[in-house]
Amino acid sequence: MFGLLGYLTSPLGLLSLGLLVLCVVHAVRTGNIFPWIYVMVFLPGIGPLIYLFMVIVPELVRSRGAQRLKSGAARAVDPDKDFRAAMREAEMIGSVDAKRALAEQLVQRGRHADAIELYRNALQGQFKDDPALLQGLARALFLSGDGAGAQAALDALQKADPSFVSQEAHLIYARSLELQGKDAEAAEEYARLVPYFSGEEARARYGLVLDRLGRHDEARAIFAQVAKNLDGAPSRYRQAQRGWGDIAARALKG
Repeated sequence: MFGLLGYLTSPLGLLSLGLLVLCVVHAVRTGNIFPWIYVMVFLPGIGPLIYLFMVIVPELVRSRGAQRLKSGAARAVDPDKDFRAAMREAEMIGSVDAKRALAEQLVQRGRHADAIELYRNALQGQFKDDPALLQGLARALFLSGDGAGAQAALDALQKADPSFVSQEAHLIYARSLELQGKDAEAAEEYARLVPYFSGEEARARYGLVLDRLGRHDEARAIFAQVAKNLDGAPSRYRQAQRGWGDIAARALKG
């Protein structure tokens, strides 16, 4: 057992002291004071280790980040596991939610035609105006190259639910207009989308459309705003938005 002097003068003692402090703080914050405080205090060498492996490590394993890592590893080993599960659900249960989940898996695999068919099959009866299904259909149609079909699906969604708001759906709508060569209309949609869109994609796309329309000064101001937003932003945000920042930087140099 280390005395106080041993803790302060020995590397192993300092490590043990640090672990003890960590475990005591964790126990206090999580309400695990009793009986763990006695275990750690009266067994200063082994007590914190017991607490570490019986409380902290299992908690980390159950954390959301750990679960995402586990899911990612599982997908790397068996990339079609989720697809097979979605297929079974759709075949055995046949619910609208099961069909939508399978359609999303099909979209992820580039099987847009199959996804479109499945979405349209689900858009029946009481679900003919379902917002999630219509948005999914619009996305699949857009990715298949059918800008007019995607626009029509989102127009139907807005007509069925005028209060519906989704930045993802709004972005698909603007891009569907671009896909049809309707740049002036797309610019109007981007102008409405930019104020509430998370990230720089909508703003950068808006600048590109303005540039194509010959509104170069407006486009330059938009690209300058992208650069300003990224300058001094947290590193995680800059990393996530790097592609749009590069587009803005190239445009400002041109």
